Amino acid sequence: MLQSIRERTQGWIAGIIISIVILTFALWGIHSYFEGGASNNAVAKVNGIAITKNQLAGSYERLRRQAQTQIGSVKVANDETALKDRALQALIDIEVLKQSSLSQHFFISNNQVDNYLQNMPEFQVDGQFSLDRFQELLSSSLLTTSEFLDIIKTTLLIDQPKLGIIFTSFVLPDEVDYTIALVNQERDIEFINLPFQSTLTNAIVIAPDKINTYYEQHKNDFMTPEQVSVEYVQLTLAGLSAKINPTDTMLKNFYNENINSYTQPMEWKLTDILIPVAANASPEDIAKAQQQAEAALKAINKGEAFNSVAKPYAHLLTNSNWMSLNQVPAELQKSVSDLVKVGQVSGLIKSAKGFVIVKVLDVKEPKMQVFEEVKDKVKETYVRQHADEKFAQLRDQLADITYEHPDSLKLAATTLDLPIQTSELFVKDKNGTGMAQYKKVRDTAFSDDVLNLQNNSDVIQINPESVMVLRVKAHTPSSLLPLKNISKQIEDKLKAQEAEALIAKTAENFVSKLKAGANPAQLAATSHYSWTKTGYIGRYATKVDSAILDTAFRLPNPALQKIPAVYGLTRVPNGYAIVAVKSVKAGVVADAKQYTVFAEQVQYSEGLLEYMLYKLSQMNNAKVSVGE
Repeated sequence: MLQSIRERTQGWIAGIIISIVILTFALWGIHSYFEGGASNNAVAKVNGIAITKNQLAGSYERLRRQAQTQIGSVKVANDETALKDRALQALIDIEVLKQSSLSQHFFISNNQVDNYLQNMPEFQVDGQFSLDRFQELLSSSLLTTSEFLDIIKTTLLIDQPKLGIIFTSFVLPDEVDYTIALVNQERDIEFINLPFQSTLTNAIVIAPDKINTYYEQHKNDFMTPEQVSVEYVQLTLAGLSAKINPTDTMLKNFYNENINSYTQPMEWKLTDILIPVAANASPEDIAKAQQQAEAALKAINKGEAFNSVAKPYAHLLTNSNWMSLNQVPAELQKSVSDLVKVGQVSGLIKSAKGFVIVKVLDVKEPKMQVFEEVKDKVKETYVRQHADEKFAQLRDQLADITYEHPDSLKLAATTLDLPIQTSELFVKDKNGTGMAQYKKVRDTAFSDDVLNLQNNSDVIQINPESVMVLRVKAHTPSSLLPLKNISKQIEDKLKAQEAEALIAKTAENFVSKLKAGANPAQLAATSHYSWTKTGYIGRYATKVDSAILDTAFRLPNPALQKIPAVYGLTRVPNGYAIVAVKSVKAGVVADAKQYTVFAEQVQYSEGLLEYMLYKLSQMNNAKVSVGE
């Protein structure tokens, strides 16, 4: 089934159909080594199967992290209940669809999961499975390995009926023709633009009492932003590094202690033979490949030329350039490390892709670099290492001092030999200069503990090489701007509103006259406007404003009403537009290839609709109880 899915989803439709979003992937046969325990505290039941508090907590946390990335922490905190409801509903949906697939005898084996994941390039490094990549992604997913594998297996299981419905859906020629006629439809459009500026030339007068009333009703719009400035001490790795000046004796001792770091590793030029074995090969195929590999190795050991034996076979190594051990594929490294002579041939090596035989074409022995050659590198490493150690030590010391003496930074500055610096005034919700460019600094400065209680902040990590502690130095509360300072601003705003109301009324009267049968050209001339003619354009054209285009394609076909044109009104950025549709032309496609694309799209839409109805029916028929 998985192979069928992969073969059927290589085109434009692939990204839509395959719904699996995988955070990490599985090792061969890892399933049997991880068994996740589950709480018996059910938050819901689906046909008697419990959804536990632990499952809900994990689902909610993943959803919360995603929401924080998209909309921010504050909005997530305000929407916690809705997020929990969404997380629970998602778990219920999955359980319903999983049970439905199982009841219809769909099945996914562990081998299918493994094979599918191992062929996904997103989870490979240099075309090979990477254990480091696996551990890295799994650690950030909030899932145990068994939970992760179960999610993948369940998703593949759920997708089987979905893909089956989509792939077996069909569309009739009349449906395709109708879709093409509608989607590629073209309309002959004319429009008049009525800009606001046309009314601003009139003497619009705003009475003082209106300005005062608006001011009183919208005081929140005229508040100055709350501002603070902070004083802070900053500890940086660069600052510590600048204070470290080792002597030559210290550097030589460091060099001797770390001599392996200044030795060029052994390098090889290698060639190889690969007798491939497919990932889903049967035991018989594996045995046959092994026999071929053993025969090849035996021929080489008897003196037959390596290149001659290698001709019928593929190669795992892509070139014969010099390679250090860490550049050799991981599964070959142990065997290659034992090859120390030119012409030496390895034994048979079992790899993920088959059986491999490696031969040494050339070899370079390890070479120690003398101190004078690498002195600068030794100093750089020495300084960095000691600065890292000092940074960690002083960071903890900074945290302790500023916590134990929360009302001042002076003791921390004196003890750690750090200057107390001061920022300019800044607001919470807008990037500032200096330290105020960092959101975490602004959030901390305006926190209750720092702003209202006047305490030192916790240590703030600016980046991996810089931390700081701050406290508020000055605070400017939000205040109401006096009316005299913003009277002109309010007057201009009210004038703009008046202008918009006037032009809207003008446009509505214009459209009413057109619909009543007025001559379009004469009416436009009388009003000192002119019609802009676009000719026939499609619904996705870019040469007119999108609001005009959207209105034009929402209006009825004038031919059906047996009138010369139909009219509509829409808001555009600089005013209003009066839109006329004079005629409609059915859409066509240029060639058979485009027709096929349309047919596939309509077929997919039909199949997706069928699947949604299937999903709805399964949800309606399931017995779901929440809170039991």
